Amino acid sequence: MSDRERTPKDPSTGRGRADLWPMGAVTKRTGIGEHTLRAWERRFGFPRPHRLPSGHRRYTPEQVERLLMIQDALRAGYRAGDVVPLQPQRLEELLRAAGRPISTLADTPSEWVEEILRESLRFDRQAVEAHLLQAAATTGARRFLTDYVAPLLTVVGEAWERGDLAVRHEHFLSEVLEDVLRGLRDALEPGASGRPVVLATLPGERHVLGLHLAALVTAAAGRTVRMLGPDTPIAEITETAVAVNGAAVGLSISLHHAGQAANEAVVRLRGLLPPAVPLWLGGGGAPRLEQVPATTVVMDSLEDLDLGLRSLVQ
Repeated sequence: MSDRERTPKDPSTGRGRADLWPMGAVTKRTGIGEHTLRAWERRFGFPRPHRLPSGHRRYTPEQVERLLMIQDALRAGYRAGDVVPLQPQRLEELLRAAGRPISTLADTPSEWVEEILRESLRFDRQAVEAHLLQAAATTGARRFLTDYVAPLLTVVGEAWERGDLAVRHEHFLSEVLEDVLRGLRDALEPGASGRPVVLATLPGERHVLGLHLAALVTAAAGRTVRMLGPDTPIAEITETAVAVNGAAVGLSISLHHAGQAANEAVVRLRGLLPPAVPLWLGGGGAPRLEQVPATTVVMDSLEDLDLGLRSLVQ
């Protein structure tokens, strides 16, 4: 099933909600304040965001990309009244004439991944972070994760297995990526609602990157997240799910942890959780578990997670 079929479209934008960005995320990426965005909307008619029933503003990736170019023009000395009304093509011409770089995501995903790897080998945190944020701002949460982050993680794993990427480089990149994902989720969470999804890893599991991916998908779907993080005792996961009236519990299981101990922990957790609370398993190790209870769902992709989120009742 394609993303077009899976994602309900808003008739005014033609996009799913996960492809739109809230004001907080836009201001963080562009450096343009909320008051300024509202003032430009009134005075110049741009940006003209989509409005949710709650009244919250949501911006398309194209609007964010245009705002990035406007910010570049302002830094070059142009006045807001001269550049905010301009269409993207005219903004590009103006910036090129001024000798300014254009803040746009011009690279293909494969070129982007290659550049991220080169920057990671140099431990260039600023460059890696800038590339991650640029991709997120100009594609939206769903495409950022599926078209950019997922291929990046695949290539990183393959490079590590070949010996082209040392452990120190993989750890460095994971740390930067986790920080970026956490920041993007923080910007989305004020607009989240509904019973929360509790996310954790099993006892002994220290890999948390999968949790951050799942948390961003959850927040982008408008659902509240309760992140417990790595190495969480089974009893603590259960007690949290009950205490917050959780809508579901999600576990990330890495390839390194997909053994008998993980099997037993999943069986125990499923038995302790209220029957009405779904238990979702994700990560590279989840499909390798051999004794998963019939009432537990193994999710093979972020698209599966998105479908599961939309199946939840409030």
